[in-house]
Amino acid sequence: MARDRTARARIKQYLVQHGPLEDGHGLATKVLKEAVGYAGSSVAFIQLLAAMERDGELIREIRGKRTYRITAVGLPASSGEPPSGVLETPAGRLQVDYDVLARHLLRELAGSGTPAVIQELTAEQQRIAAERDDYAGRLVLARAKLEELRAQAGITPAPGASSSAQPDRRR
Repeated sequence: MARDRTARARIKQYLVQHGPLEDGHGLATKVLKEAVGYAGSSVAFIQLLAAMERDGELIREIRGKRTYRITAVGLPASSGEPPSGVLETPAGRLQVDYDVLARHLLRELAGSGTPAVIQELTAEQQRIAAERDDYAGRLVLARAKLEELRAQAGITPAPGASSSAQPDRRR
């Protein structure tokens, strides 16, 4: 059987014209295959979609072995404005679901495990821990200053109300 070289173009054109393809039963791949008139096997079509996803041309929302949503991805027009969800592509206007795109990118990032990503995440974790320790130190100093001011003013805290007292748990 001859290879269908226009399938990618037909898939992109369909998704641009009709927007994201959704199927509540998880049969979005089958629906898209029929919609674009793909003549090859189902396995070949799935491989084509996987290749298009790897190449950044579309995003699939897959749960288990079912595909519930297929969305085209395009490059934003160079208008200088922030993305609004509508992108200009050579094939026309494209509606982008940024939530799906973000989930896909996070899934890809989490699975990458590259040393640079791990190093960046470790540095962020250390920065947050240092910030937490700094705030804890400031809190200790503020409590000490408060106790000092109370002592100078002759104010004694009520029994059990002292900031240094521990709650009675002997009940």
